[in-house]
Amino acid sequence: MERDMDLVKEILAQLRDGNYHVEEEIERHSEEEIIYHLKIMEENDLVDAELNEVAHTEEPRKRKWVVGKIGLTWKGHEFLDAAENASAWQQAKEFVQEQGSNVPFAVLQKMMMAYIKQEAGLS
Repeated sequence: MERDMDLVKEILAQLRDGNYHVEEEIERHSEEEIIYHLKIMEENDLVDAELNEVAHTEEPRKRKWVVGKIGLTWKGHEFLDAAENASAWQQAKEFVQEQGSNVPFAVLQKMMMAYIKQEAGLS
């Protein structure tokens, strides 16, 4: 499964706005996609999430996840703040599309921050 940075942004915004059941609530995305993104976001310290794999009674080979506690980290808030600058987000997304989706997360965030600094006259 590929990373979907729009989904990452949406999950962060949902959590910031108090939706602690994001795995069930984001339209156009399956629970599997959302759980996958929560897992990689947790690995990258964007969210503090407790994800537990449980047995799936109807389909034994299919994974089922239960989300325990979940919330944004400082890094998650920082990324969301940068991503909510529409111009910075658009430039970052265009760069990712040009590169074929193989842009490290840290580069994406630095690009947005550089754009915001430039926009504010700080660079």
